[in-house]
Formats: sequence, C-alpha cells, structure tokens
Amino acid sequence: MTTIELTDAAIGSGLAAALPALTLTIAAGEVTVVPVETDERPMVLSLLLGGRLAQTAGAVTPAASERRDHVALVDTPFTSEPSPGVALSVVVAEELSFARRASGRRAVRAFLESHGLAEYASVPMRSLPSTARVLLLCELAAQRPGVDALVVTSPERHGGDPAAWYSTLVTMATRGLAVVIVTDTATSRLLKAAS
Repeated sequence: MTTIELTDAAIGSGLAAALPALTLTIAAGEVTVVPVETDERPMVLSLLLGGRLAQTAGAVTPAASERRDHVALVDTPFTSEPSPGVALSVVVAEELSFARRASGRRAVRAFLESHGLAEYASVPMRSLPSTARVLLLCELAAQRPGVDALVVTSPERHGGDPAAWYSTLVTMATRGLAVVIVTDTATSRLLKAAS
C-alpha cells in the first residue's frame, strides 16, 4: 500500500455529520497534517483511515481490509490509547508481543535503551512527556508486520511543544512510512509554521 485516497469521503451528512466530506491523499514518505474540529472527529477520521469505520458517502482507497492490514492507529482514544496508569515497560511488552517480537524484560529494556527512553521504564503513561510518548508509540506501531502507515490521533492533547513531536514524525516518514497527524486547527497552524 503506497497511498490512501479520500474523495469526498464522509460519515453522515449535514450539520450532524460525524465527519464532513473530506478529500485528501496520504503518501508513503510524507507527513500529512489533517485538521478536524470537535472532540469526536479526530477519532472518527482515524478509524476511517485505518479501515475500522466505513464512509457513508464518497470513496476511500484502498479497501478497508487492506487499510486494516497496513495502517496502525497510534494513541487513538478508546482504540489504541494506553491506559494512563500503566507503566511504560508494560505497554512496551504488550506492543512488542502484538508485533510478534520478543517481549520479555530484556527485550523491553533493549527497546527502551535503543530509543533513549530507559529512564521512563517505570513511569506511568500519563506522566510520560509528550514527545517521548509520540516517539514510543509510533516506534512500537511501526514494529507490527505489514504496517507502512501511521495515523497519530490528537497528539496535542498530551501537551508539550508540537514542533518537538512533529520532528519525530518527520523522521518516521523519512523511513518510508506514511504518517498522518489528525489534529485541531490551531495545532495544524503551528505545525505548518514549524515545517
């Protein structure tokens, strides 16, 4: 899968639409910032991009089944967001297991050390700095077999400097991944200024 294309894709219609019509192209090796407003729309758009929800109008390619195989949802509320009180090491072990990789203590420690995050091993997810959180969750998602696109949902909700975690995502894209940041309009403007 090299691109995802939305052509007037919507969920619902009119003022009550869960997601108003949207046209965009997401390509490998690029970061795409998509601003959407309201509390629910970032999650809804993320689920649509990941093939977990179907549009009611317009078109999305490739098919939902292919998107489910290749698109990882990163920190999406109610879907892939880690529990706030769980220690980072537990999240890493679980994600490495999902990726069908060694997930014992030694593997977790090696993963954290290789990403400069060993000092946070026992820290609960809610206390992890936002840039470290984005880095960690994206790197873990990229370990999953077949994943070549990351959809990062509302990273601004964890605070911190958007320019700092944006540079992490740009680095992920240089490895050939398609990276989508679903965010609000204000953060989108900050990211445009940072790029």
